[in-house]
Amino acid sequence: MSASPPSVPDDTVREELRDLVRSVAFLNRTHHWLVTRASVWLAGFCALYILGGLLLGWSAAYEVLVGLTAPADCSRPWLGYALSLTGWLLVPGLTGAATGYIVTRQIERRRSTALAVLLRQMRAQSGGPGPPPPEGSA
Repeated sequence: MSASPPSVPDDTVREELRDLVRSVAFLNRTHHWLVTRASVWLAGFCALYILGGLLLGWSAAYEVLVGLTAPADCSRPWLGYALSLTGWLLVPGLTGAATGYIVTRQIERRRSTALAVLLRQMRAQSGGPGPPPPEGSA
């Protein structure tokens, strides 16, 4: 009678979550931030907006979010204030953070290039000043 090899136990939820987090470690900083941090904030924002749309009405939730209607004028002021604060703080904050990461990455790429190499690249792209004129020409 041949013994079958022991089966490998399935991963626990904790191990699967650990593997998922480690799988995004290869991403650059911008992509890593967008996947791990911004997605959580965006999911919270979407959940709040959907809740506002269901409880206040979609147009009222949008108007409170963008600041067209005062949050106190809603049927549920607590939700109106949450949407209003989200519209004033979270949306510009996420947009600014994503832009900041992208701009920082571009600046870091430029700084890693030596000045002489960068000037040579800029001259090549612009066509450069060209050779000096020959002697005796006016």
